[in-house]
Amino acid sequence: MWKLISVVIIICVCATYVVGADNDTDPTTEPADAEDYGRKCSCRCGERNEASRIVGGVETAVNEFPWVARLSYHNKFYCGGSLINDRYVLTAAHCVKAFMWFMIKVTLGEHNRCNTTHRPVTRFVVQLVAHNFSFNNFRDDIAVLKLNKPVRVTDTVKPVCLPKNDDKVYTGVKAIAAGWGTVAEGKNHSCYLQEVELPILSNEACRNAKYTPNMIGDGMLCAGYPDKGNKDTCQGDSGGPLSAERSDKRHEQLGVVSWGIGCGRPGYPGVYTRVTKYLDWIRNHVNTGCFCID
Repeated sequence: MWKLISVVIIICVCATYVVGADNDTDPTTEPADAEDYGRKCSCRCGERNEASRIVGGVETAVNEFPWVARLSYHNKFYCGGSLINDRYVLTAAHCVKAFMWFMIKVTLGEHNRCNTTHRPVTRFVVQLVAHNFSFNNFRDDIAVLKLNKPVRVTDTVKPVCLPKNDDKVYTGVKAIAAGWGTVAEGKNHSCYLQEVELPILSNEACRNAKYTPNMIGDGMLCAGYPDKGNKDTCQGDSGGPLSAERSDKRHEQLGVVSWGIGCGRPGYPGVYTRVTKYLDWIRNHVNTGCFCID
């Protein structure tokens, strides 16, 4: 059982493409000039809010990970994402590639998605850019969503940091995945944001698990416990972040929840898109947003 989003998908295999509003006239922002590439805002990325189901996980503290986004389609939750600057959300290409971009709603600053009295920050998508993703092999499973207007950075809504370069492979690092996905195969989505800590595996170790070697590409990253399973992401977590704490206590995103066989099965750790392999691609497509100071 592949760990995919639990909605009907019309499969299409396309080249990298951009779709969006031809006349995005939001007056709060204008396209950045070339010299604005990488411009900074007076905020700090990756600051986790410390307190006081994901499979085998626990409920997070309220707004503990203020960059986690919830994606809805026709007002139905189906995928996750992460805020990377004040205008763009990072997610998985398989969450958006066959979808009508103008029907995707992004919710930020949320903990209990079933609480109808709480008013989280919501935005709509005016443009999406997906990589050269194929449902045949799940390579290049990454996309960025442009929001209809920037979000104000607060304690409850804050971007995650991106890695500075692709020098590290992060093998052995303890990372955290967060999402509202199902807490076990065939179960319901969680109302409350869940987190689970997972060790990052080398790609060699992942290929030596029960996956066949050609299933794990260089642009992928595996995390989990192949010997015993139990802890994993699951349906509905797709597109969400796998992040790790740096030495300065701030979080940087290392992976995007992509796929897996089942949820928490021994021999099948979760597979993520390796963010460091796509840093230039990401930055080239989100440069009209304002990045928090890294």
